Amino acid sequence: MSDRACSWGRLGGAALVAAAVAFHAPRAEAQSPDELKAARELFQEAYKDEQEKRLDAALDKFQRVARVRESASVRYRIASVLESLGRLRESRDAFRALAASRPTLAQNEQEIATSAEERANALDKKIPTLTLQMQGAPPPDLKVTIDGKDVPADSLAQPQPLEPGEHVVSATGTGMTPFESRVKLSEGGGVSLTVPVGPTPASGGAQPLPPNGGPGPGVEGGGGGSRTLGLVGLVAGGALLVTSGVLLAVREGDISDLNEACPGGRCPSARREELESTRDRASLFGPLGVGLGLVGLGAAGFGAYMLLKGDPAPAAAPSSPASGTGRAPLRVRVSASPLAGGASAVAWGTF
Repeated sequence: MSDRACSWGRLGGAALVAAAVAFHAPRAEAQSPDELKAARELFQEAYKDEQEKRLDAALDKFQRVARVRESASVRYRIASVLESLGRLRESRDAFRALAASRPTLAQNEQEIATSAEERANALDKKIPTLTLQMQGAPPPDLKVTIDGKDVPADSLAQPQPLEPGEHVVSATGTGMTPFESRVKLSEGGGVSLTVPVGPTPASGGAQPLPPNGGPGPGVEGGGGGSRTLGLVGLVAGGALLVTSGVLLAVREGDISDLNEACPGGRCPSARREELESTRDRASLFGPLGVGLGLVGLGAAGFGAYMLLKGDPAPAAAPSSPASGTGRAPLRVRVSASPLAGGASAVAWGTF
């Protein structure tokens, strides 16, 4: 057992003693002896639930104890259970608030406040972040949400601290294709997600093709079709490569977790379902990540080729369609849609 684990274990025992002392300490609101006795017994039950990993039951009981007597030890245990449940931001904030209340705590509770400060600092390093990158000129009524909660416009470019796990990012606005993507965050990690917010071709972002295949307004000669194909290929290829990298990074993290949890290939039976799920995810993300990477390289290579190739100069327009000497123009229609379920947006073309 590590020194840190031993320290927390000793603090857990000390918290029980501190809780008993705190329940006897005077406070402004008077409780009856029966209420205090019931709260002490409930605290002991909650602590046992926490040690035996019945975390939801433990949290409920600790919170009920806090409604009778919110001592430092009770607040510490609530923050500890929140961390075990994976609610890292809530846990960090609870530990931080407890540490900030040190001047008001009794002498026998100072050690609890010190440990709370240490755990809040440790949690800061474990909370993952999601950085949103806006691609294009955002509409005035742009609305971006994460898990249904609005992201303030002035914080869009800032890393968003979130709980580990899957999150849904959505964006809507006038003239843009509604965007939605799912992103999975791991402890201590950071993911960057590109959100296309510019106008769609159908809503004013593209000029209509003129009759007889001539160049459009503001375009000198040809090249528009190849440039469009090239840009779509580069965007799609780059996004697929980013997604491939994310999947392979998650796979490496899963393999590391399995090696740590199963030394010598022996896994604890108590974590069987969790570890099997981790192994299955690693088995899936390996070939999927490699496949997406290969497709991304092909798309990026195609895009680069089309940008370098360009279009030939347009032929002279025939005097009339019936002359038989002209050639029907190539008409290109491009639409964009986000890649659902990935860590990046992917633009796909329809030609």
